[in-house]
Amino acid sequence: MATKQDQRYNKIAKACLKALNQAASNPSDKEKSIQAVYDAIDTAFNKESAVLQRELQMATKALTEIKNSTINLHDAHKIATDTLENLSTVTTEKNLH
Repeated sequence: MATKQDQRYNKIAKACLKALNQAASNPSDKEKSIQAVYDAIDTAFNKESAVLQRELQMATKALTEIKNSTINLHDAHKIATDTLENLSTVTTEKNLH
């Protein structure tokens, strides 16, 4: 099973390959084709970065809630567990792309 990080990498790679295939099928304007590849990379990267930004905000909110509350250890544990389950960036693998 692919990790969330692998899935994000694959989405960006597929967007690049799609742009390259389109460029190869219409090689008449090399500069336009190159720009299309860069645009595909930018779009895919920005989409995946937005996911990471939302998750950072979610984690920050949970940590702030724990910090500012006078909650017991069980409630803090639940907040942390619920937040970690909703994050796609948590990985224990060392094979980063």
